[in-house]
Amino acid sequence: MFELVSAPELQKKIKNLEKYYPPEVSQEVKHFLEILEKDGHLSKTNFYDINTNEISGLYSNIFYKPVLEENKVILIDIRMKAADIFRERFTIEDDWDDSNCIDSIPQYDKPKKIIQAILLIHQGITDSYELGQKLGHKGKKDIYISRHGQYAKQALEALKLITRTRQGKIMVTQLTQKGQLIAEAHNENLQERLLIEAMLSYPPVWRIIDAVSLKQSQLNNGLVLNDEVVKELTFPKEFQDADTSNRRSQTLKNWIKWISKKSGIPIYIHKEGVQLTIPMLFAEVIDGGDTE
Repeated sequence: MFELVSAPELQKKIKNLEKYYPPEVSQEVKHFLEILEKDGHLSKTNFYDINTNEISGLYSNIFYKPVLEENKVILIDIRMKAADIFRERFTIEDDWDDSNCIDSIPQYDKPKKIIQAILLIHQGITDSYELGQKLGHKGKKDIYISRHGQYAKQALEALKLITRTRQGKIMVTQLTQKGQLIAEAHNENLQERLLIEAMLSYPPVWRIIDAVSLKQSQLNNGLVLNDEVVKELTFPKEFQDADTSNRRSQTLKNWIKWISKKSGIPIYIHKEGVQLTIPMLFAEVIDGGDTE
């Protein structure tokens, strides 16, 4: 038998895998650790560098160094393949057209307000002015209040939570099936989870999260979430200096920070990896059935 040795922070995660990782990762890591404990190495391992071996599983990467003469295995890190798991759990539509990004990306960045807007539309409040007023926005002119209501509807439409269709001279706003699920959710946690699922199915959000999350085969840091990275990943170069792209990149950045905080997706902020626990998104994906 080999002794598994690791730094205190990693040791804490290993002792309680279910707390720090989703089920797929926990089961896979446990399987690999049992092999390392028994044999001291894995036959199908990769050589990450001269001093480090890498086990590449379906859902995780384990970096380790065998010290066979001491009957030890030094565990260096466990990395979750977040991107691969999310691709299985969410439908990421590949129809994003960069040339239309300025018009398509919303500038309404408060998730609680987005949920509130869904509930108001569910109650029949669809006029932009009334919606903006009910959402608590104020302005010296009615047009400013209407603008906020319009921003909220643009965000909901981008996330495919509402549809807006013209019938004669009237623009009719209706909740989609996903929007309806949020409106009828039993509690705030379920509303937030459903909203995050909608955000993760929005191509610009996915593109950024994929870039700033912990990379599956790297021990070093990846890109850091900031305004410049968001603009570079989302907007064509000729639009990156526009005021509109500044405001809308703020929306995407704030959405991603909120998603990371609520879901446990590890992302880089200020050059430090942020690994959050309670990964609620890795529970069963909602299919419209009874979910508590």
